[in-house]
Formats: sequence, C-alpha cells, structure tokens
Amino acid sequence: MAKYSFETTAVGEMLDTPEVLALIKEYIPDVLEHPLLEVGRTFIFIDALPYIEDMVEEEQLELFREALEKLE
Repeated sequence: MAKYSFETTAVGEMLDTPEVLALIKEYIPDVLEHPLLEVGRTFIFIDALPYIEDMVEEEQLELFREALEKLE
C-alpha cells in the first residue's frame, strides 16, 4: 500500500511533506493559489477534489496521483 494516496492523506499532510509538496508544485501548482487552501488542510485529498476541479485538468490529477503513490 502506498504511503500517500488521494483516499487516505490529508491536504495538510501533503502540504507539510516536502516530497509531496514538490509533486504538487510540479503537477497541480494552481491549487496552491486556492483562497481556502489553509481551511482545507483537514480534508482528505479526495474530499477536497470538488473544490479544485475548476483549477486542474483530469490528466494533471492522474499524473499527480501516479507520482504520489510511488513515494515511499
């Protein structure tokens, strides 16, 4: 099982983990500009997706998911 995933990892944990933050900056950087980013830190990432769907394309999310799940 992957250490990080859309289904189990909170947004805050992703933001606070340098390796994951680097992936966010690479694949879905626009979400870092979301006005409610700090409020959403407690959300599991999959639960936050509806709030960022207009900021990212499905392909970007899939590339991020793949890279995220490869982290150990």
